[in-house]
Amino acid sequence: MIRLHFNRTGRQPTTWLLDVPIFTVCPNCAFTPPEARRYVGSRYGLVGSFTCAACGAKVTITDGDCYPPVRFTADVPGKPQVSFIYEDVYRLNWADLERAGAALCTSLIPAGEKGYVDVEAALRALEVEIARLNLPHAPAPLPDGVTWVPLPLRAWLDALHTLGV
Repeated sequence: MIRLHFNRTGRQPTTWLLDVPIFTVCPNCAFTPPEARRYVGSRYGLVGSFTCAACGAKVTITDGDCYPPVRFTADVPGKPQVSFIYEDVYRLNWADLERAGAALCTSLIPAGEKGYVDVEAALRALEVEIARLNLPHAPAPLPDGVTWVPLPLRAWLDALHTLGV
């Protein structure tokens, strides 16, 4: 089960993933190993790191000490750092959840200050709406440098794209 934690308190509403597969793409050269790793939080902001097998960049995965955003940063000596935020790649941020809810004419984010969104239940609701509208499946384009996204998050992206969200 993929759960998304949400928090309405603070300056800006936030969402973040809990215990989900994340890809390990190199922001420097876009090399993507064929396996995913599980995101289960961090230790003092460090999620993990790896050395890119293609370009040798040191890729560090960080977060705000178990809070969003999760950032992939590639360090290559003599080059500027390159990074991206994976919540934006997965389109599971607050704005995307609101747009998806609007397409379904319901809120995907439960009432309350803090709580959880069941991403798989939200995906099923999107798929029901796609079937009801009899829309053909449309694979979502991925951002530059991202060659794959683990399932069921790929299905989530495709459903959002098919509905035009």
